Amino acid sequence: MAPSTVQTFTLHDRASVARTLRRHEHALAEAVTDTFLLAHPDWVTRYGERARLAGIEDARFHVQFLADAIERDSRAAFRDYVQWTTRVLGARGIDATFLWENLRQLQDAMSPHLGGAADRELIASFIGFAEDADGGEAIANVGGPLALTRRLFVQAILAGERKAALTVASEALRDGVQVEDLYADVFQDALYEVGRRWESNHITVAQEHMATAVTQYVMAHVFGSLASVAPSRGVAVITGVPGELHHVGALMISDMLEARGWQVQFLGSNLPMAAILAAIGDAKPMLLGISITMPFNLHHAARLIAAARGADPGVRTVVGGAACRFDAWRATGADDYATDVRTAIRLLCVEEGA
Repeated sequence: MAPSTVQTFTLHDRASVARTLRRHEHALAEAVTDTFLLAHPDWVTRYGERARLAGIEDARFHVQFLADAIERDSRAAFRDYVQWTTRVLGARGIDATFLWENLRQLQDAMSPHLGGAADRELIASFIGFAEDADGGEAIANVGGPLALTRRLFVQAILAGERKAALTVASEALRDGVQVEDLYADVFQDALYEVGRRWESNHITVAQEHMATAVTQYVMAHVFGSLASVAPSRGVAVITGVPGELHHVGALMISDMLEARGWQVQFLGSNLPMAAILAAIGDAKPMLLGISITMPFNLHHAARLIAAARGADPGVRTVVGGAACRFDAWRATGADDYATDVRTAIRLLCVEEGA
């Protein structure tokens, strides 16, 4: 159980311990797994070499999430991870007692690498806080059924942990979460949270870019695992405008439209107007989707829509992005405004009842 009072540790203390954990991550994971399998030889009998490989990977995740939580001074973040891991193991018929045994073995394995009693107390305070699960489920579910998954995903992408982020997403899909919900409630909302942290100066621009890149990595894996859908709705061109550097939101919508039967050509961001118009001329789309994040780029969208309609008056135009809020989108002359992934699906895949 967690102690009734939690000692405060300095930023230097926490950063030092986090660096130590990351530096010895693989060695710790191997040591913990070997100790665990020595105590449970039946796991080797049952799973063979997979028992050690999976054990090392799981232990590395323990170290990664613990190091990040310590660095951010968030015991709640590590409790989120423990609760999530408990659910994942439970779905595989593995009792939570094995997880706690693993965490205590990890705590022991860390001791030789730590600076002294204060460092060991810091580690113990995080693990002890996670072990005190009173009210844990209520906390985990605040913000909807995917809130815990989203928080763990944010933690992984801000730490640049690609495999951990992919594992969080893959476990959600394995648990029956729909891909649309994963995109809207985890990927999209996680990047909103990352953006808020950057705007409030809680993370650096490098962390914001890294989080975005890791999210794209996970999206590519998830999208690549989807069954192919024969194009049945027509061609859609999705693009940014000159001066726009953000494109992940548009990529999310492109993925979901293609999964619903659109033949999507995703152009990315910051293309010259002439290049966009040439691509539209070649593709002859039924739908033109434009992403605009910065308000000063709305005029580019208006020019693009006017030119596209001049070539094909029947093309449907939909805009999205932060610049389009509060009815600003109407100045572009677009037919519709998609506030997010789900809105785009409702607008463009209506016959499926989405």
